[in-house]
Amino acid sequence: MRKNRLDPRPANRSGQILFFLFAALAAVLSLTVCTKSSFLYPLNDWVDVHCYFTVGRGILHGMVPYRDLYEQKGPLVYFLYYLAACVSEKSFLGVYLLECVCFACFLYLSGKIAETLSDLRGAFWPAVPALAILIPVSPAFSHGGSAEELFLPVFALEMWVVFRAIHRNTALTNREAVLLGLCFAAALWTKYTFCGLSVGMGLAVILWYISEGRARALPGTACYFLLGVVLLSIPVIGWFAAHGAADDLWQTYFVNNLARYSQNIRSGIYDPPLLNLLNNLTWSVPAMIGLIWMLLKSKQNRWEAAAAWLGAVSLFVFTYFNKRRYPYYALVLSVFAPPGISALCRIVNSALKDKEQLLRRLTAAVTVILLVFTPILTYTLSSNSYLMKIPREDTPQYRFAKTIRESDDPSLLNCGFLDGGFYFAAGVLPEQRYFCTLNIDLPEMNEAIQQSIRQGETAFVITRQRPLQDAAAYRLADECSMVFEGREWKYYLYQRR
Repeated sequence: MRKNRLDPRPANRSGQILFFLFAALAAVLSLTVCTKSSFLYPLNDWVDVHCYFTVGRGILHGMVPYRDLYEQKGPLVYFLYYLAACVSEKSFLGVYLLECVCFACFLYLSGKIAETLSDLRGAFWPAVPALAILIPVSPAFSHGGSAEELFLPVFALEMWVVFRAIHRNTALTNREAVLLGLCFAAALWTKYTFCGLSVGMGLAVILWYISEGRARALPGTACYFLLGVVLLSIPVIGWFAAHGAADDLWQTYFVNNLARYSQNIRSGIYDPPLLNLLNNLTWSVPAMIGLIWMLLKSKQNRWEAAAAWLGAVSLFVFTYFNKRRYPYYALVLSVFAPPGISALCRIVNSALKDKEQLLRRLTAAVTVILLVFTPILTYTLSSNSYLMKIPREDTPQYRFAKTIRESDDPSLLNCGFLDGGFYFAAGVLPEQRYFCTLNIDLPEMNEAIQQSIRQGETAFVITRQRPLQDAAAYRLADECSMVFEGREWKYYLYQRR
């Protein structure tokens, strides 16, 4: 297959650093506008992010997830937010930097995938800024800082390793097998629905090995894969065991999630999974184009197409099998957008195959235009940019924080909804294990929260939409409204009498 020479980059390490820096620049230009964790915003008002950040800040102060602060995601999410808290627990600077690093890694690896699948070294350049625009402006990106967003580089790494091995038609090296095992373990300890990509692509690799007469190599590859799983799992389990919380990890993350999380106590009105994908046309269209393109060219390399389709279908099933369908769930499937960029690059290359100088200029022009206009396009298309115009002191979080900080006792309980960012704004940590009302049918959680209110255990209680009922120990101190996800929400601050 003919390759163009659009990208005469050196194959040394310094050349790869340059390409990563290009991806990092695109990530910063995009996320500075699109994520509410950016310094351009008064705060990130998304409840999920504050749940993670509260637990991360808790770890910084010696608290243990699940045992001291009850939350539902995998421990790796909290460890990442612990790192963010180490940078700053009074601002979202650490979260913003975390997002930029993860997204830069994703863009870099996506550019490598575009190169591999298209056989065009120059595909990297337009792919990076294009994806930097298309993905963060989608509804599935949500407010920024989701577990789905932070895990995108791991998905991309897994896909790149598998595609590269199939493309060169050589078995996975031991190092690559270990790397895939680490990716699977990372998925398991972040959000086990993320394991869907590993299951699908793993099945494709097994079939590929058998088809190509490499069945004898399967046991060795499997052993190195399991080694990668163990290398990451042992430190995770060991950390909780050392803190006497291994049972809490098992009961909360696995047992309660599998048994009760599908019972949504606040279901909301959300589109079915396929319609959810249609709401994210900026990347779902390239993803579908890429998958179809790989299927059409399967005569050249059928196992690349098999790996992509099995991975996409498996990830889709794992994502929605629990009947939850929050809009941000779909973001994991945006990892299949790079093949669409590959298809477009192949089409353009075929049309201009005899005009290499024109092709070089066109590639450079498209890359520069996309990069330069990234801030403008993302600001125009992002659903988050409205929040930039709201002064920090006008948000319920910081308005209530002023009252809480002036009190001799700043203890606080977030009641009836997920962590709304009031702990963060007030600069306090929860004193209760059930520090907010989660989207899970857990009787012990509800009883603990109600008992705390009846006994007046905290100086302040905050509710949303519904005033506090039958709480003789508290009086209404303030109330404030704020638009969140296109709807106006009213928050109530209660102070102990």
